[in-house]
Amino acid sequence: MPPAHWNSYPALPSTLEASRPSQQPTVCLDFRTILRDTETMTDIDLTLLLTLNGWVGHSWTFDHLVALTAYNYLLKTGVLVALLWWCWEDRRNRAPALTILRTLAGAVVAIAVARGMQNFLPPRLRPIHDPQAIAAGLITSDNVVPEVLRDMSSFPSDHAVLAFALATAAFLIHRGIGVFALAWALVISCLPRVYFGMHYPFDVLGGAVVGIAVMVMAMRWPLPVVAAPRVAQWVEDHRSLFYAALFLFTYQMATLFVDTRNLVRAGSLVLKLMFAQP
Repeated sequence: MPPAHWNSYPALPSTLEASRPSQQPTVCLDFRTILRDTETMTDIDLTLLLTLNGWVGHSWTFDHLVALTAYNYLLKTGVLVALLWWCWEDRRNRAPALTILRTLAGAVVAIAVARGMQNFLPPRLRPIHDPQAIAAGLITSDNVVPEVLRDMSSFPSDHAVLAFALATAAFLIHRGIGVFALAWALVISCLPRVYFGMHYPFDVLGGAVVGIAVMVMAMRWPLPVVAAPRVAQWVEDHRSLFYAALFLFTYQMATLFVDTRNLVRAGSLVLKLMFAQP
């Protein structure tokens, strides 16, 4: 028998009631941790930006070389397209026609995903338009025309999406060329845009993740067994047409489909004018 005085102590609370007070601070702590981590990521993003951007203005020659790289499609994406052609037509390991079509499909889907994210995610100011970055010491350059990019969300970088998608395709076909392509995508296609404050580093990182993920899925997506021989036979029967279309398509890839988008805008405007109410 327990001692009689034990009955004088108050009853212990149930397990559920006892656990409730300890759970509430935990939830608050987790929420604060998330906020703190978000602020930390933003601080890291801004610090990386200012570290690279801090070199702007030190050398007129270097700034103009970086600007040439940032605006020249031949350098920032044309070389990647040329490397892809090298992978496709390597006589020691020529890529099947289906692999070429997978690459093209992956590039189109990656750009579409990037545009969708830019349009439907909360818009993010580019550093050259962001008061926080400017107040933190962002250096602007005459080599950048800020008004051109004012209405476009910064995240993700569509340049990074396409560049890393193409480089990933090259890597999956030919490891040696692919490693060089990935380095080119980072150093030539993306870093100049961070250097001049057109993108935050995490915009480039996000774009790289999207481009790599979409291209890997496009290259690995399971298709019926009969697809490869049928595509190969069609290409063999229409070889001239296939390579003419491939040249035009890859040319547009090298320019991020600028001419195609301009034609679509012009056609849309013409249709609106034609069917506008008198």
